[in-house]
Amino acid sequence: MRLGPLALLVIVATALGSAEAREWKRIRIATDGHYPPFSRIDADGRPVGYDVDVARAVCARLGAECEITAPGWDALVPSLRAGRVDLLVASQPITEEARRLVEFTAAYHRIAPRFVGRDRAAPSDPGPHSAKGLRIGVRTGTAHAVHLAALYAPAGATISNFATEPEALEALAAGHVDLVFGDALTLFDLLDHDFAGRHLRFVGRPVDNPRHFGAGAGIAFRREDADLGRSVDQALAELDRDGSLERIAGRWFPFAIR
Repeated sequence: MRLGPLALLVIVATALGSAEAREWKRIRIATDGHYPPFSRIDADGRPVGYDVDVARAVCARLGAECEITAPGWDALVPSLRAGRVDLLVASQPITEEARRLVEFTAAYHRIAPRFVGRDRAAPSDPGPHSAKGLRIGVRTGTAHAVHLAALYAPAGATISNFATEPEALEALAAGHVDLVFGDALTLFDLLDHDFAGRHLRFVGRPVDNPRHFGAGAGIAFRREDADLGRSVDQALAELDRDGSLERIAGRWFPFAIR
């Protein structure tokens, strides 16, 4: 079959574009910078944390120079979509809403939210089926609050909204609520420090609800950079297979996050 000049031009342009797209020798990565231990800015002004270590490990596996900036959460997606960075490594939940704006690799970590109760008064299985009559505290404006409003309030639980997790835990310690629901890492840190000795503990199992909490956290990229996304996915799979992701997590977390 003979091809016309336009068809030949399209084929050549596509081939050249693909070859150029595979030359990711320098990758610009943005992280949050205000979400320790995932990312923060150290005394020297450099981003550090779990996400930063994962980003550097991915770049090393791809043989690419890694440039990492921390513009803050609200600037992440606009920076990616505007072409100022190539990847977002910022523990972003993979949700349908987020997928309308960016594409994601497979999840590189997952930390499901948890319930906290008082040592001797907490229900052993705080599921929606046993929610009737429970008073549950939660930080307002969060996906955790949405989850409780969707599943627990209709089942008969009373939901109390608080401005912060510490305020919710104070209410729990004082007996004003029966449970607190929220981010497991944030709650763990509070239980281990500010609320140590206050007779509070995690109860029940981690809560897995992809609709409200996403399918884990992925690395975001532009749809037109699908080749980069595939390369990062492969790098993450190799880092997972050889135990590198687990070792990186061990530097920052006291429990498994995959």
